[in-house]
Amino acid sequence: MGSQDLTVSRRTFLKGSAAGAIGAAAGCLGRSAESGDVTSQGERSVVHGNCWICRAECGQEITVEDGRAIDLTGVDGHPKASAGPDREGTLCSKGMAQLEKTYNPNRITQPHIREDGELRAASWEEALSYAADELETFAEEHGSEKLLRYQGYPLAKHPWHDLFFKNLYGAPLKVGRKTTCHGPFSTSWEWMSGYGREWPDWQNSEYIIAWGRNVMECFRGQWEPKGVMDAKENNDATVVAIDPRYTKTAQKADKWIPIEPRTDGALALAMGHVIIEEELYDEAFVEEWTHGFEAYREAVADKTPEWAAEITGVDAGEIREIAIGFATAAPSAVAFPWTGLAYQANGFKNCQNVHALNGLVGNIDRPGGTRQWSKGFSLADPHEKQGIDVPANYEDKPTPDYDDYPFQKHGIRDVSHNLVPKAVERGDIKGFVNNWSSPPKSGNTDEWLQALDDMDLVITVDAFWDAVSKRADVVFPGASQLEQPFLKGGGDSSYSTSGWVTASRPAIDLIGDCKPDYQVYKLLAEEMGWGEYFPWESGAEYWDEQLDAIDMSFDELADQSYAIVSEVGYEQWKDGGFDTENGLFNFDLDVKDEYAELAAEMGASTAPEWQPPDDKHYGETTDDDYPLLFTDVFVEQLSRGHCQALERSVAAYQERYDVEDWDYDGNVLHINPVDAGERGIRTGDMVRVESADDSIELMAHVYEGARPGWVATVNGFGETSSHPDGAGANSMKLNKERHVEPVTGMTARNHPVEVSRVGGEN
Repeated sequence: MGSQDLTVSRRTFLKGSAAGAIGAAAGCLGRSAESGDVTSQGERSVVHGNCWICRAECGQEITVEDGRAIDLTGVDGHPKASAGPDREGTLCSKGMAQLEKTYNPNRITQPHIREDGELRAASWEEALSYAADELETFAEEHGSEKLLRYQGYPLAKHPWHDLFFKNLYGAPLKVGRKTTCHGPFSTSWEWMSGYGREWPDWQNSEYIIAWGRNVMECFRGQWEPKGVMDAKENNDATVVAIDPRYTKTAQKADKWIPIEPRTDGALALAMGHVIIEEELYDEAFVEEWTHGFEAYREAVADKTPEWAAEITGVDAGEIREIAIGFATAAPSAVAFPWTGLAYQANGFKNCQNVHALNGLVGNIDRPGGTRQWSKGFSLADPHEKQGIDVPANYEDKPTPDYDDYPFQKHGIRDVSHNLVPKAVERGDIKGFVNNWSSPPKSGNTDEWLQALDDMDLVITVDAFWDAVSKRADVVFPGASQLEQPFLKGGGDSSYSTSGWVTASRPAIDLIGDCKPDYQVYKLLAEEMGWGEYFPWESGAEYWDEQLDAIDMSFDELADQSYAIVSEVGYEQWKDGGFDTENGLFNFDLDVKDEYAELAAEMGASTAPEWQPPDDKHYGETTDDDYPLLFTDVFVEQLSRGHCQALERSVAAYQERYDVEDWDYDGNVLHINPVDAGERGIRTGDMVRVESADDSIELMAHVYEGARPGWVATVNGFGETSSHPDGAGANSMKLNKERHVEPVTGMTARNHPVEVSRVGGEN
């Protein structure tokens, strides 16, 4: 079925969020006072903040009245919250929801400790003493190497979690985001280009392929959707959305390609075939700066658009048109994959095939292409300035040595998210320390819940009750973003060739008995005799010393919200080559020994190739018993950070899909009318989604924006979530240990299922 057969009424799809219409850049909300220094307005003041809910660091203006924050908006000109100099600053709905998160009545505002098997409220003195004693006992009985570190996105705001638990306590094991979010696309890009993650130079592009990437829903800041809209308006850029779901990005795109899920690699190879056949590739770049082109040429030689059309459901003529448009616009063109591909068990190969297109047209680190972002500056190490030698007590500690999966056997990843329960069962992990995250909703849910119950020690810093905090031995109540200072520097932003820093002070007093993150770790370090490594009175003082490196003070920066502090030119690879083992962009990953060994074991090529789902390594296939493919997706209102606990965020999500008047407070299953009709399902029906492993129940949303044969829901609901009623369904109950992408250990989130009405028959 070609994409032209899957039409959708715009009226059917999007009605905007509770805060109003989508606007020129979908998801951009909020506008109030002007930015600048703190200004008094009677009993009101306007101060700066930063939103770290999705690691974007969008600058905020916070209106405070009688000590209470009452309004949020973005900072004009901010590298993350605006489209550039002298441009309006806004916030997405997740950023706006930080008011409700801060003042939510369900928030944890006291420390808790487990006593006689039950959690009880405690003083900080009790909780710190209890935690220190338990950590000391744990190290004596098990060894500190058996304590697992886990982090959420807010941890990007500071280094103190790792300073305490990795460097001082000596816990080497960590589960990182490459096994829960972005492993296949970031790892393949890193190996191919030497840069950790590609970031498009959106605003200067002329042809944008958002490939499984719903950029209009603001994951890395407001600058991204605004940059896309700027490119459309100023450059007459073409935007192509490749996604089985009709997203906000698809709504704004010139073309929506509702591809057959998990076939993205075939489409990319066919595009490469056309570009080479039409001699539209960047011959000079390929010859001088790449490795493995001949292997790539051979890989795409027979991958015609007609071949790909049979696999992907995308018309051959359309494939050819997109390939030519992309290559003709290059180097001001970008193909950018994201979690839509990372969630696939064949995701590494699919991402490698997409990334190869960027190398083929030579768009890397060029205007409008895929930017090799660099800060262009370094901040000082306050410990070095203070003459403090930080130990590395995690070194030389024994770690598990498994070879159950290819990524473990060949040393690419040690412990991935889905394999933590097995490590607990084997006794290689005995405890868990967590910072603002909820692992049971990221994969292998049931086994994770059992693992948490089986661990001897669980410590968490968090703000809401969820599957982790309810099972913890110690719960430290973390301050919200409005209650603590912040500093971050970066490159990827609306300033294409600039590095920047952004900072803010606490906007309001601490609520209840919460504490800023720095104080949590400082007090715990002092309790354990490590106070010398936390000599600063506050995080702001720590950051003040970091900023000495660029001749700024923390107060100066916080007053103005952000500063542009360096210039970073394009084509950085011309000065010393790519940061890869051979200094080149690699079409063929035969230069990576660990991957070459893994590929040989799996019978795969190190060069790009089509690797379909196969029930062995690359994901389960649908059949007569389970004919639909299920996955989970992101939406703007709920994708990060306990938003399920916020009544307005859930209401905005439900209003978006016209289900706000139903007596239901959870997530919905998007199902195409064709699939729903065959099963007698209507919007509002409760349905059971059943896989070969498990089942979940939630409300149906019959929806033209879901491709036939494919169903989806938003992640993070159900009894394991921070939703006060546990409403909806946790999609990760369908996920088990074996559901991993074999190269990176990333959680694979596509499952063959059948859907039926609860209490009814198909």
